[in-house]
Amino acid sequence: MRSPYTLDNPPPDEPPSGVPVPSLWRVQARWWKRHTPALDQRSTRRPVCGHCLQAWPCHSWACWDGQLGEAVGVPGLDAEAVSGAAAPRPVPESRMSEPSPISVRARQLAAGQRHQKSAA
Repeated sequence: MRSPYTLDNPPPDEPPSGVPVPSLWRVQARWWKRHTPALDQRSTRRPVCGHCLQAWPCHSWACWDGQLGEAVGVPGLDAEAVSGAAAPRPVPESRMSEPSPISVRARQLAAGQRHQKSAA
């Protein structure tokens, strides 16, 4: 899921209220910003990532953008607090992407911990 953030409106360093894992947000936002074009590259026809030097948007930026999009796509999260403006357009369910491997693994770990606690 794409995030509502752009080069002109990057994600804030501190997570919006309601983000499920604030410490993870900080990491995701930091890497999102690292994988953006350098200022002198932003107006060029084919910008490159300032971190990995791949054509931008690079794969890493797209992954971090998706993670931020999932974090702010949580039901009940204040959309104005997320983007500082109007809410992002909803994505039709038919166009929603699969959950990220990180979120799938987090759910698996959480389920495993609940199972271990109940077995004890």
